[in-house]
Amino acid sequence: MIINILFDSTMTFQRAIISIAIIALVFLVSLTVHEFAHSLVAYKMGDPTPKQAGRLSLNPLRHLDPGGFACFVFLGIGWAKPVAVNPLNFKKYKTGTRLVAVAGIIANLILGLFAAVLTAILMATVGRSSIFMHYVFIILDGFMVVNSYLAMFNFLPIYPLDGFNFVASFLKPDSKFVRNGVMNGFKILLGLLLISMLIELFIHFDFIDWLFKIPYNFVFENIAGLGG
Repeated sequence: MIINILFDSTMTFQRAIISIAIIALVFLVSLTVHEFAHSLVAYKMGDPTPKQAGRLSLNPLRHLDPGGFACFVFLGIGWAKPVAVNPLNFKKYKTGTRLVAVAGIIANLILGLFAAVLTAILMATVGRSSIFMHYVFIILDGFMVVNSYLAMFNFLPIYPLDGFNFVASFLKPDSKFVRNGVMNGFKILLGLLLISMLIELFIHFDFIDWLFKIPYNFVFENIAGLGG
């Protein structure tokens, strides 16, 4: 992210500016698709709340949270404005709740997969034939990495992430997991981040990066590599 770029002594000022712009653009687009997917599925399941709130849109400004955007660019972990839904409007309560919960994750995986397939096609046909294509491949790689991060981060069963909402849909609202999760979710996320930092400090292994890049390392990168 920006911190890594700023402390990279091998990077020129021009490359740093371009890299920061690419990170910001890719994250904004990916997060917009994530939130739009939540809104669309909720609307299709019978809830008009997202549409009434203007969230059934691919306009990034409708979903942007300035603080979450800044945190991602600087720290690598960020968020958008959560989409408000009313599950009581769903045609099927539990099915709607589960589909809405996983919609953003699936959208990010599809976007990352699309970038990987496009990379393979362009590498096989055009290749790195110009400086323009060089930056095209950088952007596509950015989409693969960022969407891998967003999918895995939101997959965690920790409140208020999508993974928690999905797991909670199988449990009673007053279950111990749900109650403790809602009360301590942010503490757990902070603890996970701190533990990851300690692991990296003492054994030089970036656990968060490894975890969040599983789709990238095992799927997206291998598909992209088919282009040669």
